[in-house]
Amino acid sequence: MFDSNTGTDGPAVIKTTGDWRGSHQTSIVGSTIFNNGTRQPGHDHIQATWVFNGRTYDRCLHFNPGPGDYKLTIGDHATITSLTWRGECDL
Repeated sequence: MFDSNTGTDGPAVIKTTGDWRGSHQTSIVGSTIFNNGTRQPGHDHIQATWVFNGRTYDRCLHFNPGPGDYKLTIGDHATITSLTWRGECDL
């Protein structure tokens, strides 16, 4: 995950090959989550979960280059709480 509001050009702040749980406050420019994994059926998508204004959100990201979304930009003042490897995203 990178602190950047435009993509992956900001500094990397979380880089993991396994599941991550914690509390990361997005920077004042937001944060971008990028799935740089490779094809591994059953374990190549990321379930990202974050809290914004007291509400919990989540999104599944495909490995790059898709099909489907493989990166997500979350605005400022959010807290990312988990990045979990999983199987296919529901359509």
